[in-house]
Amino acid sequence: MATAERFTFSSLMSLLIESEKKLKGLYEVSLNEISQEKLKRFILEAGKHSSKRIDLMQRARVERVVEMTLEPITDLKLTDLVARINDIIESGNTNNLEKIMRMEKAISELYVRVAPKIMGISSDTGELLLELSRESIEQQSELEQQIKFA
Repeated sequence: MATAERFTFSSLMSLLIESEKKLKGLYEVSLNEISQEKLKRFILEAGKHSSKRIDLMQRARVERVVEMTLEPITDLKLTDLVARINDIIESGNTNNLEKIMRMEKAISELYVRVAPKIMGISSDTGELLLELSRESIEQQSELEQQIKFA
């Protein structure tokens, strides 16, 4: 029998922050592999934006944790998404730009899956996660366009 995933608000936010940090790391590594100037600027800005997203989630975690109970958050079914994120990072046969696009999609799905559960605890944080999900999809789409026209 599978064990149920159980998170507190703080541990769930930590998982989201760590996932975003992995994405930020991909942006940083990719900078060294890109010679096309416009694409390089896009990747640099996307990495900076990822840092801002991390800061927003860290702030939400700190500001809201005092208000939260330690009641577990369950039924998220995140194992598959977390495994997919780790697989993307560890895949050796994929270039970093492809990894970034796949990571943005996976992280967007992660935020969408978590947002409704967080919404009941902190509507501000739930709305933040939905906004970050939209941003991830936009980043993915913009990167696809940048690559297409590079």
